[in-house]
Order: sequence, then C-alpha cells, then structure tokens
Amino acid sequence: MTTKLSLTLKESTAQKIKEYAEKQHTSVSKIAEEYFSRLTEESNKPMKSLVEEFAGIATQPISNIETEREHYLLEKYGK
Repeated sequence: MTTKLSLTLKESTAQKIKEYAEKQHTSVSKIAEEYFSRLTEESNKPMKSLVEEFAGIATQPISNIETEREHYLLEKYGK
C-alpha cells in the first residue's frame, strides 16, 4: 500500500532532484522512499558506545596498564 506525502523544498533543490531522478531513470518518489527507508532503518539500530565498539580488540590481557603505557612510550619516543 502506498500513501501520498507532501514536501516543501527550495525550488532549486526540487529541480536538482528531478534532474537527478531523470538521469537515474527513476522517480523522485522512489528516491525519497529509498532514502527515508535507509534513514529509519539506521535510526532503529542501537548505537554502540566507543568502548562497546572496540571491546574485544585486544588479543592479550593487559595486566598493568600503567606499565604497558610506560613501555609503549619508551619504545615510541626512546626516553
């Protein structure tokens, strides 16, 4: 089932969209439907925090983070 949706856009933007749709051999409606579909699918996915995103990357457990940090800095800067 489809439904009609009215949008208000700048005339120049509307013209660009129409030209784009013509070049792509599709309709403005199809472009809008695909865009809004992707937009709403992405917003339904729960966002991961930075910690969750990188959790499990380390291949070995870090026993003492300060010692590891000092070792890394010594290797990197030689001080």
